[in-house]
Amino acid sequence: MSEIGKLTLFLAFLCSCYGVVSIAVGLRSGMAGPLRSGRRAVWVVCALTLLATVLLVRVLVKRDFSFRYVAEHTSLDLPAHYAVSSLWAGQEGSLLLWLLILSAYGAAFLWCYRKRVDPFYDAVAMVVSAVMVFFTSLLAFVCSPFRVLATPPADGNGLNPLLQDPGMMIHPPILYIGYVGFIIPFAFGMAVLLMNRTGTRWIEEVRRWTLFNWMFLGFGILLGGRWAYVELGWGGYWGWDPVENASLMPWLVGTAFLHSVMIEQRRGMLKTWNVALIVLTFELSIFGTFLTRSGVLTSVHSFAESNIGPWFLGFILISSTIATALILYRKALLESENRLDAVVSREGSFLFNNVLFVALTFATFLGTTFPVVSEAVTGAKISVSAPFFNRVNVPIALVLLLLTGIGPVLSWKRATASVLQRNFVIPTIVGVLATLVSIPFGVQGIYPIVCVFGSAFVTAAVVMEFARGIKARKDVEPPSPAALLHLVQKNKRRYGGYIVHLGVVLIFVGVLGSSVFQKEEHAPLQKGQSLAIGPYNLTLLGVQERQVANAMQTRAEIHVERDGKRLPLMYPAKAMYFKGEQPMTEVALLQTPAEDLYVILGGVNEDGSASIQSYINPLVSLVWLGGVVMVLGTIVCLGDRMRLKREEKLLT
Repeated sequence: MSEIGKLTLFLAFLCSCYGVVSIAVGLRSGMAGPLRSGRRAVWVVCALTLLATVLLVRVLVKRDFSFRYVAEHTSLDLPAHYAVSSLWAGQEGSLLLWLLILSAYGAAFLWCYRKRVDPFYDAVAMVVSAVMVFFTSLLAFVCSPFRVLATPPADGNGLNPLLQDPGMMIHPPILYIGYVGFIIPFAFGMAVLLMNRTGTRWIEEVRRWTLFNWMFLGFGILLGGRWAYVELGWGGYWGWDPVENASLMPWLVGTAFLHSVMIEQRRGMLKTWNVALIVLTFELSIFGTFLTRSGVLTSVHSFAESNIGPWFLGFILISSTIATALILYRKALLESENRLDAVVSREGSFLFNNVLFVALTFATFLGTTFPVVSEAVTGAKISVSAPFFNRVNVPIALVLLLLTGIGPVLSWKRATASVLQRNFVIPTIVGVLATLVSIPFGVQGIYPIVCVFGSAFVTAAVVMEFARGIKARKDVEPPSPAALLHLVQKNKRRYGGYIVHLGVVLIFVGVLGSSVFQKEEHAPLQKGQSLAIGPYNLTLLGVQERQVANAMQTRAEIHVERDGKRLPLMYPAKAMYFKGEQPMTEVALLQTPAEDLYVILGGVNEDGSASIQSYINPLVSLVWLGGVVMVLGTIVCLGDRMRLKREEKLLT
């Protein structure tokens, strides 16, 4: 089995190299044969990678400890479903997952454009193949998952307890689909430069691929926050951890691109900027993998450390240098067709939006990498904690929130005074009223007040846009819920974007509620003693020891009352996994749309008391709901094929 796995990866490496060379020869000579052969090589790499993945999953499920990877990440007492998810628990397995998704993107791309006889798409496939060369070479020659042990152990080391969570079975693959998928926009950008491609048709295509990847990456980040919330036991869901930041940065730059690309489509501006954003998004996705896998930074999300960091840094250096050289070489191709007519215009607001997104990314990058830089310069690793990120990023994020409501309703080229009055008077009034109403409820400080104003302002602006659309169609269809649905179907791109913006508002409100109004209480409790937090009263009924699956659990049983009304019992616990070295926190949650009651068992003290820590997190459900709304809005946007169909007709 080991030899078959190694051979499979070696053949995948050869096919990747062949794909690059064959397509390059075809592009150079104009012959169709090498181009077809190169495309088939991409399919073969996908099939070989799938075979290698199936082989690895098979030995993981069988617990074949003769394989080093299996011995390091599974054990006999590990439940079968976690044995499958241990595929991405370690360095080699997660790289194989990377390659599987990468090759699947290559195959999916070729399937989508199988009827297009255009060398441009072959150039895109060539760039994808070139990236596959890097990952197949790593797996074939540097860190193969099919290495065997001379003396297999009787049992394995087990899976990291933090990964033994249902969320971890879907969070990494979804995050990777977003991360890895940015290869397609990158390949489009490089192909445009290599082929000296003119026109904007490729921009619409790359926008859709980017939107798809952006949705998965954003949803993956949301799932990661949810995992941190229920698994790490510190009461929050975002801690500006280096690996969290690494996933956020390409998402931010991708968001900037999705806005600026509209300016290029509409006005023929920002061509160089857009290609640069595509390149930066891809490089940051590779950088995120480097941070997760190299071990250069300490993170609760970093589950695999190895010496492959220099390989990733080398790849980032080479690929970014080639991309920069191509951008400079093709600068005439990327010259803007128009100039900015007025700052107060839609393109002006999108441009400002881009500057802020890049500033947000730069600040996050600076804070994330500062420990590495400080260690290199001074010899001491100086960590940058959450207060730095909050101080720098929160005001930028709030301005972006306001732009979420301003940008889409401004006119292209120049916004007149009448447009500003028509679009902004009512949202401003709504924002002011919401702020005045919120102050008596405890909203204090400039940032919370701006957040309340901005959320109300954006919501009003979006609702007005929907109302105007329905009113404009009243002769076709009277106002009704069905009319709203038909309006969205009529222009999915526009109204899908508004739905995404409503999701953003929900997240801002959720973050505001769960951070500003969070309550915390903790105390050691003897059996029968109570702890009061807000309207809740928690009474310890006892502490039991019990075995669950592959862990011994110390569980507190807590009786909960709210305003005298009895609620379901809660069971916060500490679990000591048989293969683990430290006890893991098992959070008890009582969730309602308005707030979460979040209870943690800190431990059992020498006097027999249980250390109970509890939080009330108001409106945290809006964070998860906002993410879901953003995904729905993105799906609506992806359903808009009208523009592509119009362009197809023009071509035919």
